[in-house]
Amino acid sequence: MNLFHALDPTHVTYLLVFGAGAVGGLLGLMAFGFLGRPAETRRREAASDGPQAARNARLEALTETMPGVPYEFRVGPDGEQSIAFIGDGATELLGLAPESDGFYERFVEHIPESHRGAFLRSVEEAVTTRSHWRHEVPFDRPDGERIWLLGSAEPDPQEKGALFRGLLLNITERIEEERRREQVIRRVTDAIVEVDAEWCFTLVNDQAEALYGMKEEHLLGRTLWDVFPRTKGTRFEEEYRRVMRSREPVRFEERFGGMGTWFDIQVYPNPDGGLAFYFDDVTKRKEREEQLREREELLRSITENVSEGIYRSTPEEGIVYANSAFVEMFGYESRDELRAADPSTFYADPAEREALYRQEDEQGGLDGVEVQFQRNDGSTFTGLLSTQQVDAPDGNQVYNDGAVTDITERKGRERRLEQTETLFQNAQDALFLIDVRQKDSAASFTYRRVNPVYKRKFGYTEEDVRGRSPEEVFGAETAEFLEERLQACKRRREPLDYEEKIPLEEGMAYFRTRLAPVIVDGEVKQIVGTPRDITQRKRREQMLKSRRRKIEALYRATSGLLSVGTRDAVPGRIAEVLQEVFGFPLRHVGLVEGEVLVPKETVGEDLSRMPEPKAQPLSEDLVATRAIQAGEAVVVESTGGLENDLDYGTLSTLAGIPIGGHGAVVVGKEAGTFDALDLRLLEMLGGYGTLVLGRLEREKRLVQAREEAEEAAQLKSAMLANMSHEVRTPLMSMIGSADLLREDLREVDLKEAGLEGEPADMAEQIFRSGQRLRETLDSVLELSRLESGAYTLDDDSAYLDVVVREVAQELNLRAHEKGIQLEVGSPGASVEAGLDETAVRRIVRNLVENAIKFTPEGGEVQVRVEPEDEETALLAVEDTGVGIAEEAREDIFDAFKQESEGLGREYEGSGLGLSIVDRLTTMLGGTIEVESEKGAGTRFAVRLPR
Repeated sequence: MNLFHALDPTHVTYLLVFGAGAVGGLLGLMAFGFLGRPAETRRREAASDGPQAARNARLEALTETMPGVPYEFRVGPDGEQSIAFIGDGATELLGLAPESDGFYERFVEHIPESHRGAFLRSVEEAVTTRSHWRHEVPFDRPDGERIWLLGSAEPDPQEKGALFRGLLLNITERIEEERRREQVIRRVTDAIVEVDAEWCFTLVNDQAEALYGMKEEHLLGRTLWDVFPRTKGTRFEEEYRRVMRSREPVRFEERFGGMGTWFDIQVYPNPDGGLAFYFDDVTKRKEREEQLREREELLRSITENVSEGIYRSTPEEGIVYANSAFVEMFGYESRDELRAADPSTFYADPAEREALYRQEDEQGGLDGVEVQFQRNDGSTFTGLLSTQQVDAPDGNQVYNDGAVTDITERKGRERRLEQTETLFQNAQDALFLIDVRQKDSAASFTYRRVNPVYKRKFGYTEEDVRGRSPEEVFGAETAEFLEERLQACKRRREPLDYEEKIPLEEGMAYFRTRLAPVIVDGEVKQIVGTPRDITQRKRREQMLKSRRRKIEALYRATSGLLSVGTRDAVPGRIAEVLQEVFGFPLRHVGLVEGEVLVPKETVGEDLSRMPEPKAQPLSEDLVATRAIQAGEAVVVESTGGLENDLDYGTLSTLAGIPIGGHGAVVVGKEAGTFDALDLRLLEMLGGYGTLVLGRLEREKRLVQAREEAEEAAQLKSAMLANMSHEVRTPLMSMIGSADLLREDLREVDLKEAGLEGEPADMAEQIFRSGQRLRETLDSVLELSRLESGAYTLDDDSAYLDVVVREVAQELNLRAHEKGIQLEVGSPGASVEAGLDETAVRRIVRNLVENAIKFTPEGGEVQVRVEPEDEETALLAVEDTGVGIAEEAREDIFDAFKQESEGLGREYEGSGLGLSIVDRLTTMLGGTIEVESEKGAGTRFAVRLPR
């Protein structure tokens, strides 16, 4: 609500005067009588009234020497409020321009909202009653500074309507000083009173009201002697009157009999001629001091008869008292010798003393702090230090009373216990502690403790087993076995090792347990047990035994398979091996005849529930056809996943193992998966079948070739191939056996088995030698096919750059192991040629392998392929190897030919790699060139038609 809207619309004028006191307000009102009127009015008055003009001139001159800003406030006939006149000092005081238009509205806006309502109400009351107006109000200057203003205004009786004139004065300093003083008085905890020069109360704070039990309004105006007549003739009156006379402050302590209270009193003279009193009730402190004096004598007699070291010290004097135990504890002959010592030498680490001082000051004392002390002879001991600060009876000094307890022996025991506990809790093996109780001739055993590993192994916490017997924890059968060992350990009084089986939630587990007796005073009081889980080791041993039995059985059974002389006899012999070694519920062997897979042997435990096997096209989705197409073992975990109409009865899991491209072996189970070893052995069996069937086919072809051969070279090559395959058959058995032996040895702790070193090296050597021999045989066979014309090419397109990158990636590990950098370079676009990809891959592989073999560590091999022209592609393989002597280059492409020959040759190999490259290049219609320098390297350039 706008204050002035409700006023009578007659012309109303205010002058607001803000001043620091009555004098300022009076002077403001006097000055306003002249300054508050506009200049035109003053001129008119001066012209019409000589005496009045002279008076106004005197007032104006007086006002110029006063602080504050004069102004005139009006309310027009329509109720509009405005400042009609404002002095130039408004800018400096208020930060507002002195223009009268809109000044009042701007002025009100800068009054804080919390004070604005009171301000407007005070103005409304003054306007309504046409009476004197005075108000203090905060004002927020535009620059953000808050000041306090004192406003005072008087109505002008010579004006029609309501006209008020006055001044604005800055009282910020006074307001802030009053607030600070009030806050100090209210904040202090002492009782405070003030009296004037006539001893009348002028101020009583809340604490004083509570102390006297009287309200301030009941005390103000009364004299101190009227309120407290019993102070007369006492030290109180003497000290008070002395301060009043001398104007010098005083402080003293005295007991006031009228209240039965001891006071600490401070008396200060006030600027107005009175006094300020600060009272602090120290009755309790005085009572404590008296009690302390009484106790001190009692404690002094006691401290000399205790084992703890007791002392008293002060910051200024150091140790002022120490009992005999303290003197002896620190290794001194007398108290005087102790007191003469530097206190910092009492500590093993002098810096710890300063830290303890700080802690003592912060906490008001110490409570059982462990400290490393130092004796007079330099030896150390551990002590518990407790201290407290005690005021002296006179209140002028603070003592530090302390006690030191030597806990060196106890700390030693604690450290040993902590070490034992740490070992017990953090041991990697499970630990349990059994209490042994002897009753008559029988001993009983109960669990006392187990560590965290024990809980993880056996599922029992310490709370679960404490106080319980082994039978209560594990049952009668396991407990009987354990208690027999506990009795034996107790009887022998020495450690006992044994293996045991313990049933756990996840099944039966194997442990190797060690029991060790704890002997106290010649008796076995406890037994510590350490069960070490050897379940995995036992299972590995059982698995290795099972594997060994299967491998031995497979080798025995396959000896007959390898000697089979006809194709029709192979399935039956494979079925016998399946029965003898594996014994799966379903065992099936089928051979490929044309485009059909024909069942040859089927053996099962419940064939009556399955239809009789029939020949199936190779295109049918069978586990056997999948294996033939994949060229490796295929497992079908659910027969429902096969897209065929066959009924497999109760069988759910099938495995198919290819016999090369000749057929497949199928085994089945009702549930579960196939062991990885079984699949590996089945693959070996399939490999043996492949070798046998391949041999039989080759023998058949050799017979036909021999009968049809017209040239001796063809017969020679065929015989060479047959010989290679004859060697290959037992060689594959050797490689497979060595590979299995390597895997078995990796899973066995050779050191524990006493087989460290030599067996693993021998198995690795057999495997690698077999691999090299197999590669030689492959090369011999491939050369034989090339010489006999049995090698056929297809004319599908091959991307030479892709072939080169793939071969390089395959051989990169070999180069890296030898310390050779293998680099491949090719153009951005693919290099396509209508060539047999298998032949091209063989050329690239042989050349790169040859370069790696003859390049020493730290060398480089570069392979590059690029289109030489529209009809020719260039393949270049260059190395920084040993190079080829000039006389040896002519024979470099001959079969079985190497620069160094004989048993003492430097590099291994059959000498067939480059011969095969030469023949394949010729078959593809290309050429090969070699450039070499002995000791510098070799470059082969193969040009192939595109």
